[in-house]
Amino acid sequence: MACHLRETSGGYEAATGNVVTLFAEYYDSRPQGLPSDYWINDSDFSFEFAAHPIKGGRLPCLRATYGDIEIVRYPYAEEEISFTVQSGRQALRMLFSVGNSPYDSGRLVEDCGDGGTNALREISAEYPVAEITIEGKP
Repeated sequence: MACHLRETSGGYEAATGNVVTLFAEYYDSRPQGLPSDYWINDSDFSFEFAAHPIKGGRLPCLRATYGDIEIVRYPYAEEEISFTVQSGRQALRMLFSVGNSPYDSGRLVEDCGDGGTNALREISAEYPVAEITIEGKP
């Protein structure tokens, strides 16, 4: 099965009626070699961050809306969301529980089936909201 969402200059597009499945995978963006219990002030260092998975897993989605449809309502968290693409431009808004460390991060991913995925955007503890626009095409 192929991925449904195709990136465009204004967001993403997909064929109307396709069912899209998304999830957010967790990763820890702590610089390699930095112990997990080591806390530093961001202004005190100047080395480059390298994102690397430490504990993996999926981030719970606390709230999700697509157009005027509420997909996930707080407090019922979901690790995966699915919705049917509507015609026209619709906003997809999601709020994730990322963590409280400045190194807790995630990546919004489309599940393309058969083990295939499509990375859509990054999510951070500082800004745990993912918002994308999807245009449903006939």
